[in-house]
Amino acid sequence: MRALLVGLFLGLAPALAQATWILQTLIPETVAIRTPTTQIAFELKDYPPKAFPALYPASNLEGGVLPVQVFSNAPGVWSLLLQIPDLKDPGGALLLPARQVLYRVNGGLWLRADGTPQIVYTQTGPTGDWLEIRLEFALELLGNERPGTYVVQALVTALRQP
Repeated sequence: MRALLVGLFLGLAPALAQATWILQTLIPETVAIRTPTTQIAFELKDYPPKAFPALYPASNLEGGVLPVQVFSNAPGVWSLLLQIPDLKDPGGALLLPARQVLYRVNGGLWLRADGTPQIVYTQTGPTGDWLEIRLEFALELLGNERPGTYVVQALVTALRQP
């Protein structure tokens, strides 16, 4: 009778099967940026001003700030560059030099664009998460600008140093 009872318990035991896999991934070394899709506009209230030169802050940005978010998981130095070119008419004549567009980073000092890529922020090592860098813009008018609609493109680049 004992042999029969052991046989019944063995017959009721669940079947067991296993499989294993090696999980492998490659997280690439990267530096990336994301910005809101917006245009930077300068509303010329009270134009002409009482005196020249006159500064007009960007008017359509929330709080006057363009948030640029940067992510880096790489060791070493990376930089954020800003380039604001001279504005020229279709014939190549200078309408507005880049130096009349001012910018500042994270509430710091106002700096002038110069038409070339300018390093506006540098950090060593990973950001850990998306790091927000706050850019503000202002337009300086000297009084000799021609009337019209002016559109200048600003280019922001994140670059890892070799």
